[in-house]
Amino acid sequence: MADSHADAEQRVYGGRINIPEKKPDPDQPDKPGTDDNTDKVYLFETKWKDSSKIVPGSSTDKNPNVGIARGSDDAYVFIYVKNAMVKEGTTAENTPYFALNDNWKPVDGQVTSSADGQYLSGLFMYAKGATDDKPVALSAKSATEDVYTGELFSKVVFPGTLEGSMVATNPTMKVSAYIFGADQTDGNTSAADNAVTQAKTWANTIKNQ
Repeated sequence: MADSHADAEQRVYGGRINIPEKKPDPDQPDKPGTDDNTDKVYLFETKWKDSSKIVPGSSTDKNPNVGIARGSDDAYVFIYVKNAMVKEGTTAENTPYFALNDNWKPVDGQVTSSADGQYLSGLFMYAKGATDDKPVALSAKSATEDVYTGELFSKVVFPGTLEGSMVATNPTMKVSAYIFGADQTDGNTSAADNAVTQAKTWANTIKNQ
């Protein structure tokens, strides 16, 4: 079948949030690895292979992960996934999907899922250890090494019912990161709530691109 293609962007808002020196460890994705961050990015996909084949009933590695340098200000982290792998009108049950890993939660009302609860696209927040529906700040200020959120998901699954005629001409699953300084408030709401509000506004611009 057709190939899949990756795309990504990153946005940083507020505070002193620096680029990590290392890529995340492939085996412990919430820890720094040994490879230098030569691309000078915050958003990583260490296992993604460009033009991965789309084969019904199979999956391909794709592992979005966000990192910030030690000593940076603490920050709330969001990832927006724009799934454009199939043609408009294709049903959810035939659309490639992914499962969230630990440390991440969907932003309420901002995600699309299939009837059996598999995620297709939308806005997700770093929320390690959260007991409510608020994001959790990624702590970097007092860290002794670069810090990472861990992978949002680890693979994209292609339903066995997916047919070649359903696949988009240029299939993409674009992942975009939004990093928001944890001390940024609007004077009326908490920093966490403000971060969610700002992330939703940002995600709406990504949706329409």
